[in-house]
Amino acid sequence: MAAEARAGVSNRCAAFLLLSTALTAGIIDVANAQAPGSNAPVAAPAARGESYNFSIPPQPLAGAVSAFSRVTGIDVVGDGGIGRAVRSPGVSGNLSSHQALTRLLAGTGLSYRFTNASTVAIQRPNADGSIGAAPSGAIALDTIDVQGAASSDPGRTEGINSYTPRVTATATKFQLTPRETPQTVTVVTNQQMRDFNMTSVDDALKTVSGVFVQERGENGAYYYSRGFDMQSQFDGVPNPIGISTNGRNPQIDNAFIDRVEVLQGAAGLLAGAGEPGGTINLMRKRPTATFQAQADAQLSSWSGRRVVGDVSGSLTESGRVRGRLVTLADNSKSFVDYVFRDRRAVYGIVEADLTDTTMLEASVQYQRDAGRNQIGPPFAADGSEWGVRRSAYFSDGNSYDTKDLTMTTLGLTQQLGGDWQLKARVIHSENNNYTSRYAYASGELDPITGDGLRLNRQNNITGGSDSNAVDVYASGPFHLFGRKHEAAFGVNGSSFRWAYRGSGYSQRMPFNVYTFDPGSLGDVPEGTPYFDDTKVTQLGAYGMTRFSLTDALKLITGARVSNYKDENLLTRLTSTEKTGVVSPYAGLTYDLTQQVSVYASYSDIFRPQTQRQADGSTVAPVVGANYEVGVKGELLDKRLNVSAAVFRLDQTNLARQDYSVLPDPSNACGGVCYIAADKVVSQGVDLGLSGELSPGWQMMAGYTFVDSKYASGEMNGLRYGTWLPRHNMRLTTAYKVPGTDWTLGGNLSARSQLYLDDVSWFTGETARIRSGALLLVGLMAKYQINPNAELVMTVSNLFDKTYRAQLETKYYSPFGEPRRMSIALRYRF
Repeated sequence: MAAEARAGVSNRCAAFLLLSTALTAGIIDVANAQAPGSNAPVAAPAARGESYNFSIPPQPLAGAVSAFSRVTGIDVVGDGGIGRAVRSPGVSGNLSSHQALTRLLAGTGLSYRFTNASTVAIQRPNADGSIGAAPSGAIALDTIDVQGAASSDPGRTEGINSYTPRVTATATKFQLTPRETPQTVTVVTNQQMRDFNMTSVDDALKTVSGVFVQERGENGAYYYSRGFDMQSQFDGVPNPIGISTNGRNPQIDNAFIDRVEVLQGAAGLLAGAGEPGGTINLMRKRPTATFQAQADAQLSSWSGRRVVGDVSGSLTESGRVRGRLVTLADNSKSFVDYVFRDRRAVYGIVEADLTDTTMLEASVQYQRDAGRNQIGPPFAADGSEWGVRRSAYFSDGNSYDTKDLTMTTLGLTQQLGGDWQLKARVIHSENNNYTSRYAYASGELDPITGDGLRLNRQNNITGGSDSNAVDVYASGPFHLFGRKHEAAFGVNGSSFRWAYRGSGYSQRMPFNVYTFDPGSLGDVPEGTPYFDDTKVTQLGAYGMTRFSLTDALKLITGARVSNYKDENLLTRLTSTEKTGVVSPYAGLTYDLTQQVSVYASYSDIFRPQTQRQADGSTVAPVVGANYEVGVKGELLDKRLNVSAAVFRLDQTNLARQDYSVLPDPSNACGGVCYIAADKVVSQGVDLGLSGELSPGWQMMAGYTFVDSKYASGEMNGLRYGTWLPRHNMRLTTAYKVPGTDWTLGGNLSARSQLYLDDVSWFTGETARIRSGALLLVGLMAKYQINPNAELVMTVSNLFDKTYRAQLETKYYSPFGEPRRMSIALRYRF
């Protein structure tokens, strides 16, 4: 009956998708008929009457209007000579664009006028005191161009000096404010990352209460939300290679990243097959139409040295071609003996306005990390801590790791008639990794004698992958029953191939933890080689519509139809293949007031399984269904976003052994048969706050409670995912001290205890390992040396707590980082 019900839902969703596609296709035809000509000019934006949050200190006018443009997205033009010869008194507070410009120009003898809704001309008064036309050949004054950078990424956070975003499109393809989005979305902005000297995406994700980063050093982290794994995207395009999962590619540096958007809960509408925890969307920096450049130099504990250069601007006099180049070098040692990492990376992007309605973009991102990794010290045989040093290293002191990632992107944005837009992006990624003399410890440690462990060693592991991902969609408004609505439809998909080769463990060397010398180990003899080569392909079509049922009530409905294939290229066998899997979506928001909304939503996602049923077919995919209700608010003139949500996430169809069929290698299952029967339920609460509490006081805070349990089978009622915290709290804040050049702040990170019942590889006995409840405190101080230079100082783990960062196994689980200090000098040219 459940299968029949699911099929019924699938059929209805498929019909809805076809209807939605036909409807939106018809709308485009009507819109194009009303606005003939494929290159019809785009209508000027509506007049900008909204208010913005400004914090622009006194400085040369060129820098002041550049900051104004970054906040508002309004292009400022004028006589190039006045930009640097005149000083602006600056402006702060929540003001309209007119109010801010008036204050920026106070005492300069200059005036301004809007030449259109998105462009302002700054000019000298005529001799008679009147204001003339914009000067001939006027040039932009260090601003961000609306037609270029701002319109290509409406949600950009660079330069807005805020801990909250304006809009986000990760949940759907619609550019919605956080309050308009009927799911939990958290955004770590560029300003927040800069204020706390965050150098990697992992650093940013650790500030999100709904995410748990399972640290694994250079082996690559795992990312969990609501009890389950997450998938990732770059610029809204599927990223099958992952961020750093399984150590396939280096830990992504955030020098390239404008913001990190986190969607919690199932996201099958745009992701296709995947995990129900949510989606991490890495939005990269875009070019600016006028020149800007910045150099960063940072020193940190354990000989950390980092230099970043970032330059952007127009490549042609007209500004129709814009480019940006970011380069970095980052070398650091570790609090763990023998461990180090050297990083080199570069990111270049070019945007070109081929016509007034067509923009082409191309980018290349390259990163290479080289160093020596650590996976953590062991626990004692009974799972207890035995006083091991955090700096202890139980691996080969002569090993060496390298990982590189090259990502090439090509994109096209085409304005269509009737305010419709077509966007297409293709991303090709390649990575290579090599590990020499890989080693890890295992065994039953006797902490009194120091004996019981052995070092498992192999000579090398080499691997590589290549992936292709594409996303093409059209979006825009349409009118129905006298009201304006929005629609989007498109296709996306990916292919991911992963191949590796290694030398089997050829040495299992007993050692004593008190006398072990990692640097004295000799060469490793070659072992039996092993290798693999697999490929996963996905392709899906999606459609969604946002209906404006009333001024206060909005309904988002959508669905996706997906195909999935997983094959082994060595054996040419397909482990699983699914076609026509439907993922529906529905979200309803209702405005209680102009500032507060309530919402309810449903979303799901599927993950194919490889186990086989008695008839030889694979079991049905696992389905992760997310139910969520909540309330969201835009307070203090939209400077502050708050949210509260209650969720339930059901993961059903988990494979369970079919005991009605006796195990037999000759049967259709190849031995043990399975059925799709087990279930896990995760439910909890998400609370969030981000933005400006008062002038100059920024904060992002969140609390997440997750209760995950088995809901069927022999483990019914038992806790699921005990290695993840049930309670997670994060707070990051910075306050600009009035009348000074100082900004002071700090962060808190608190979680409940973690534990894992680990079964011994050798005795079969179970030992419980733990990492206790944890509270970490950090501090920051920023000094504005002058309008172009700032000094940022941070301290993390202020009280130098000793703790296990995560629990992987009794034989190796890493310690968290001790007290760490960093100081960064940034200069904007």
